[in-house]
Amino acid sequence: MKKKVYAYLHTHWDIEWYRDKEDFTLRLLEIFDIILNELEKNNAPFFYFDGQTAALLDYLKYRPEKHQEILNLIKNKKLAIGPFFISADSYLINFCSMLKNLDLGLKISNDFGQKEFIGYMSDIFGVSNSIFEALKLKNIDKALIWRGVNPKKIKNNCNFIKNSIKTTWLAQGYFNDFFHHENNIENIKKYLDKIAKYSKGAMLLPIGADHLGMLKNANEKIKAINSKLKDYEIILTSPFEYFKHAKFLNTTKENEFLDNSDTYILQGVYSARIYQKIQNNKIQNLLSRIVEPFDYYTGSKYQNYIEDTYKTLLLNHAHDGIYGCSIDEVHKTIDYRQQKCILMLNATLKRLIGDFKKKYKITSKSSDKIGILNLSNNNNIKTVKFSAPYLLKNAQLINTKEAFADELLYDIYKIPVTEDITKIYTQLIEISANKKFEFNTVKIKKPIKKTKLTNSSIENEFIKLEIKNKTIFIINQKTLKNYTINLTDIADDGDSYNFSPKGEKKILELKNSKIEYDGLIESCLLINFKNIKLFAILDNHSKFIKFKAKINNKTKNHKLQLTLTLNKNINYTINDDAIGTIKRKIDYNYNIKDFMPAVRPYELKTNSYPMQNFVSTHNILVLTKGLNEYEIFQNELRICLLRAFSTISNPKNKTRAIPAGPDLKTPDGQCLFEIEVEFALSFGGEKEGFKYLDEFQQNYVVIDGQNSEDLNIKLDKIKENEFIYGIANKKKISYNLKNKNISLI
Repeated sequence: MKKKVYAYLHTHWDIEWYRDKEDFTLRLLEIFDIILNELEKNNAPFFYFDGQTAALLDYLKYRPEKHQEILNLIKNKKLAIGPFFISADSYLINFCSMLKNLDLGLKISNDFGQKEFIGYMSDIFGVSNSIFEALKLKNIDKALIWRGVNPKKIKNNCNFIKNSIKTTWLAQGYFNDFFHHENNIENIKKYLDKIAKYSKGAMLLPIGADHLGMLKNANEKIKAINSKLKDYEIILTSPFEYFKHAKFLNTTKENEFLDNSDTYILQGVYSARIYQKIQNNKIQNLLSRIVEPFDYYTGSKYQNYIEDTYKTLLLNHAHDGIYGCSIDEVHKTIDYRQQKCILMLNATLKRLIGDFKKKYKITSKSSDKIGILNLSNNNNIKTVKFSAPYLLKNAQLINTKEAFADELLYDIYKIPVTEDITKIYTQLIEISANKKFEFNTVKIKKPIKKTKLTNSSIENEFIKLEIKNKTIFIINQKTLKNYTINLTDIADDGDSYNFSPKGEKKILELKNSKIEYDGLIESCLLINFKNIKLFAILDNHSKFIKFKAKINNKTKNHKLQLTLTLNKNINYTINDDAIGTIKRKIDYNYNIKDFMPAVRPYELKTNSYPMQNFVSTHNILVLTKGLNEYEIFQNELRICLLRAFSTISNPKNKTRAIPAGPDLKTPDGQCLFEIEVEFALSFGGEKEGFKYLDEFQQNYVVIDGQNSEDLNIKLDKIKENEFIYGIANKKKISYNLKNKNISLI
C-alpha cells in the first residue's frame, strides 16, 4: 500500500524583511486575490494562512469587498487563520507579549469564525519552552514547528507531545516550492523519503514558501504527480486533517528546541541591532510590569489605549523584525514604532498618576513623605528615583531639566504657557518600609552613607569593584571570592544571522578611572576605555553593581563583549526564559573557530545562547536590559554589548554553509553611533535573579504629595515564592518559583 501524505497549501508571510512592509503588502494583494479565486473555483480544497492574522487585516484594508467571501471560506473550512496576531520570535519577547499576541490573534480569528487552531511556528529561529506554556494557557493543543529540533532527541519520530500539546516537527521544513515550477518525481520522492524516515504512520507535507503565490490548479497537479509516485499518495487537505490521523505516543523531555544539528537556527539574531532590543526591553517592562498593572488595579480605564500600544509593539515582534535581520528601511520603521510606544506609555502613566491623585485627594506637597506604588515582587524597596518640580528632604539630586510640571498636563482647563516652564529635579531618596503590590505613604529617611568610593574602587557591605594594574575585580564581600571582568573585542566576518569570528579576541585597554560622583545614597565610578565610558554605580543597600556603558562605536564588523572570568570552567547556566528559567548544559571546551568553515549544508554549533534578562552560573549573576545574548568558553561568561555587521546574509560566511537570505547591504547594522547599554553584576541563582531584576528594572511608581492622612492600599495578596509577570486578559500571570506552576488567576 502507498503511504499517505497529508499535504496543505500555504505561503509563509514575513510582514517585512528584505522588502519593506508597503512593498510586501502590495505583493500580498496579488497573491491573496489568486488564493481566493482558486478556492472559489474548487481548484484546491484548502489554504493555510501561516497561523497569523495581521497579514489578513492588511489585505482587507485594501480589499474590504472581500470580507464576506473570506468569512464564507473560513466557515466552510477551506481557509484557516490564527491563532497568532503575528508570527513572532519566542526568545526575544516576554511572556505578556506572547499572550497578548495570542489574545489579539484569537479575537480576530473568532470574529472571522475560525474555531480550530494550531500553534504554527514554521520558521522562528528556535522554539522556547515559554511559547508552549502560552499555548497551553490558551487551550491550544496542537503545534507545528521546524527549526531547533534534533531528531535523535525526539526518538526520530516527528510526532511527540510537549507540555500536553500534540506537536509535529516538519522534518523537511515548510519551504517546498518545487511543485510550483517542476514535476520532477525523483526530487519529490527524495523530499518524501526524508519525511517518511521520521514519520511513524501518516506524513505531513507543506506546499509553499516565503511570499509565494498559491499553487494553481492544485487538485489536477497533485493528481498527476500521484499517478507517477510508487510509494506515496499525496492527499491535498489541511493540517487539521493530518492531526486526526497522526499518532502521538512519545512525550519529549526537551525543555526547548535550540539545536542546529538538522536545521539552521541563526544564533546571531540574538545580538543583531542591539539598540532596538534595548528599546524593546524598556517598552515591554514599562508596559507589562508598570502601566498595565497600574491600570488593572485602578479600574482598567485605559485598557483600549494600552491594547493599541500592544498592537504597535507586536508589529515589531513579527518574524525578522526584532531579530534585527531585515533591510535598514524596515528597522527605521521599527524605530518609529518603538518611539510611538514610548510616547503612548509615558502619556498613559502620567494620566494614571493624575487620576490616582484625584481619587485619593493627594494634593499637598510634602518634603518628607511620598507615595510608593510597589508593583515589583519585592517587599521593602529601599531606594527610589523620582522627578518633581521641587526638592525633597534628604534627597540626592541626580540631574535638573527645564520642563512643564505634570500637574499642568492633568488639568484640561489649563493651557501651559512659556512662563509655566520650571525646573524638574530628578532625585534619589531612601524610604521606610513598604510591601509588594501595595500603595503606601512612606517617610523619606535620612540616609546613612554605606558606600565607599575612591578613584579605583567602589563598594558597600555586599559587593566591591576594585581596579588593580588596569584589571577590574568584582569581590563578594561575604565570601571574599573575586572575579575579573574585561571588555573584549573580535572582528566579525559574518552577517545579521550568524557571527563569524575573524582573528583573535582582544582585551580592550583600561585607560583610567575616576570618581564621577559621590553621594549620600548612590555613588559612581567612571572607568574609561577608548571610545567607551563605563559607569559603575552602587547605592547603600544594593546587592548588585549597576553598569552603564556609553559606547561611541567607530569600528565596523566586530563584536564587543563583557567578559567575566570565573575560577572554574562553566558547565551549566541558568537563564530566564519568557517565563520561568532554563537550565542548559554547556560544552565549555567547544570553540567555533576550530570547526570553520562550515560544510554544506550545516550551520556550525556555537556556545552563544539567548536570554531574556539574566543568566547565572556558579553563584555569579548577570542582569541586563535588552542584552539578549551570552556566550560560554571554558571559565569565561561573555555578554554581548554590541555586534556590527554589513549585510543581511553574507554568502561567504564561514559559520553557515548556505545563505539564509539575500546579500543586501545594511549600513545601519554597523551601529556607527553612540549606544548606551545597561547591565548589573551580583551573586546568586534564579531566585536572586528574579528578585534583583525587579529592583534593577525599577518596577514601582512614585507619587508625590500627601493626603490628609497616610494611605495604605492593598492591591493584591501574593503567595510565598509567587512572582507576578503582568496582566493578560484581565487576569494575573503568576509563576511559582518553588513548584514551577504557571497560571492565570
